[in-house]
Amino acid sequence: MYGYCGRLLRVDLAKGAVEDVPLDPEAARRFIGGSALAAHLFFEEVAPVLEASPGTAFPDPLGPDNPLIIMTGPFTGTRLPAASRWTVSARSPLTGIWGEANVGGFFGAELRFAGYDGVIVTGRASEPVCLLIGDGRVTLEPAGELWGKDSYETDDILTARHRGGSGGRRPRVMAVGPAGENLVRYAAIVAGKHHVAGRTGLGAVMGSKNLKAVVVRGRPGAEVPAADPEALKELVRTLVERAKENMVARSLGEAGTVMGMDLGGLIGDVPLKNWTLGEWPEGLEKVGVGGYSEYLTGTGTCYACPIACKRKVTVRAYGRELEGAPGAEYETLACLGPNLQISDLPALLVAGETCNRLGLDTISAGITLGYAYEAADRGLLDGVLGPDEAERLKGAWGDAERMLTLLEDVAFRRGAGDLLAEGSAALAERTGRPEARAFLTTVKRLEAPAHDPRAAHGMAVAYAVSTRGACHMASLMYNAEHTGFSAPEACIDPDGVQQSSSGKGAREKAVEDLGCVFGQAAVLCQLGGAIYNAGDLRAALEAVTGFGLSLEDLLETGARIWHLKRGIGNLYGVTSADDVLPPRFLEPLEEGGAAGSVPDIELMLEEWREARGLDENGRARREVLERLGLGRLADLLGRLPAGEAAG
Repeated sequence: MYGYCGRLLRVDLAKGAVEDVPLDPEAARRFIGGSALAAHLFFEEVAPVLEASPGTAFPDPLGPDNPLIIMTGPFTGTRLPAASRWTVSARSPLTGIWGEANVGGFFGAELRFAGYDGVIVTGRASEPVCLLIGDGRVTLEPAGELWGKDSYETDDILTARHRGGSGGRRPRVMAVGPAGENLVRYAAIVAGKHHVAGRTGLGAVMGSKNLKAVVVRGRPGAEVPAADPEALKELVRTLVERAKENMVARSLGEAGTVMGMDLGGLIGDVPLKNWTLGEWPEGLEKVGVGGYSEYLTGTGTCYACPIACKRKVTVRAYGRELEGAPGAEYETLACLGPNLQISDLPALLVAGETCNRLGLDTISAGITLGYAYEAADRGLLDGVLGPDEAERLKGAWGDAERMLTLLEDVAFRRGAGDLLAEGSAALAERTGRPEARAFLTTVKRLEAPAHDPRAAHGMAVAYAVSTRGACHMASLMYNAEHTGFSAPEACIDPDGVQQSSSGKGAREKAVEDLGCVFGQAAVLCQLGGAIYNAGDLRAALEAVTGFGLSLEDLLETGARIWHLKRGIGNLYGVTSADDVLPPRFLEPLEEGGAAGSVPDIELMLEEWREARGLDENGRARREVLERLGLGRLADLLGRLPAGEAAG
């Protein structure tokens, strides 16, 4: 199989058993890879149980039967720029629906060099273990001495232990920290310190299985087999040259994702005080590119990527010393900084490292804290938390020390942290007050990332209908709205008007179909991937896999991927009633670049539903699923009464 190793690794932690299984060539062609192929494998895993017992709540997100699926794409491990990505998927413990996280770095390429396209982990080990892949062997080893250690310590210990001597090949590690061990609902998985599978709480799934880490070491000289090596080399050369001239790529290389703070501040894109303010120039200036440069001591990159958008920082603050450490990305800075009215950049750099070490999704952590601060100030947490804990959250805006302490409390589930560890939607429910939902910024229980849909209306519908909850990477809408991405041949036309809702619903369907292949299956980085166009994507897939897919084939594949993930969500309760934008995002701001701008979400949803072809319950019609080869999914959905779920 060109573009694939042709093997998956199945691991049953309960039995301590490992097994190589062949990758189905037809499944690879129909779903390509990444979280798309993972969704297919997940569905094949759970469908028999749902068919035998309609209405059963299977699998429990934190139960042993929830498969944790690590998956690469056909580009992972090639020399294609911005193609280091790989994915982790499972049923989310935060949202209860389809969960996935997309991450870069070196782990995915190393897994391919070890001979595997992906790993499927089921069961729960009786004691903490590490999964070791390399040297032609797969083993499970006790990890009791690592339990309780943070992700950086775990990485250091396992890298040194399995390097194979001073001249040995460096292994790559993905691990959970205390947050994953303590089943924080938005716990992350950390790979090599700088690369985090953050969203939807998959670190908690890993922790629930007593799986502390996965270590992989590839074979020296291993390569991904390409269908047309010469065509691939030429495409790599073209894209590398393009990266030198592309505005987005150059900006990322020079400023990293932190550039989003300066640009976002101009258009009102940055969350300020739980999304209630439209501008904060004195604060944003301190945490933008200029302020960051004072602590910048180097850059980093992902496997074979020429863009080098990662930052390395040195700072001494709050009892911590960071020397050439991974620097906080835009989402981390925005959610834990301006969102909480904190402009103390050293504190935010320390907070970023703290979250990585503890294994916390910085988006959900920051947005949950912002929600909790507002709820406490409104008196909604009185009686929900103990008196001291409720008072501790009142007036916390701008208090960096308090924020850092709360992050640790969340990871270890101490005091107020035990409830905050459940996420902001759960916190709102715990109050028992309807008004507590009015200032949530979640969709399908997933906290929104640091991009305000009042600044770019396409993000409103993208959040509302994303298959995993509020997400700016579930389609190519972010690229279309913020980086000028267009693909007229795929019905993605630029309009240049961010604060307009007209046509954005139909555009969302188009960016879903192409985006499901681009960023979820292939798997390309959606930031560095700005150097690609639709033709490049098709050419790269042809050079690597030789599948002979036309652009129309790719769009049909994207639709198949989207409908499978949506269908899994339907099985777990998602209906059209869940395709909503939180009320907070429909409140006009009084100042800033998005002042007075409110998305017309109903217009966009109406356009999207018509383009997507869903029924009144928000489910695909049988004929649509059958045309895409998803008849088994159609059968399961057909058993559900209107508005009901399988589990």
